[in-house]
Amino acid sequence: MFTIAGIVLNAAPSKAAQNKDSVLAPHAQDLVVLQGEKFVPFEAKESPRARYTILYFGAGWCPDCRRFSPSLVDAYKQQPEGKKLFEVVLFSMDKNVEGMLKFMKTEGMTWPAVAFDRIGAAEDLKKFYSGHGIPCLSVIDRAGKLVLQSKSDQDAQEVLKALLELPQEPRATEP
Repeated sequence: MFTIAGIVLNAAPSKAAQNKDSVLAPHAQDLVVLQGEKFVPFEAKESPRARYTILYFGAGWCPDCRRFSPSLVDAYKQQPEGKKLFEVVLFSMDKNVEGMLKFMKTEGMTWPAVAFDRIGAAEDLKKFYSGHGIPCLSVIDRAGKLVLQSKSDQDAQEVLKALLELPQEPRATEP
């Protein structure tokens, strides 16, 4: 099954965003997106932030990741623009940048990723890795708290389903 806990993502480097998204804010400059055949720096749009962020620990060499990724891509693309429940950030476990590039391109991942050469500098994000293999989904909220976490590809499907059932609007006490 999955563990209940949480975290956040918004790469917008504004002061307000840095205060609210303290977990990922230090890594805003480390995020990239796929553009054609190469990675380019990720630039956050001035649209409403998603309530949750999924840190997706995965790799192209992993058959379970390749089996799970289409479900995550579909769920991501089905969200209404400007009203996303979640954002995704890939934390690649590939052996090199070429593997990461191929994985993102083959699976149609349009979300940001921690740049391959910056993964070592993102050691603090690895605490959200379950340690039980990949794929691993760690869902975090805006306050940086772990909400859901998978331990296997089957659990990843369950976590994705549970995420889609979480409240879309924050409670009055949430940021």
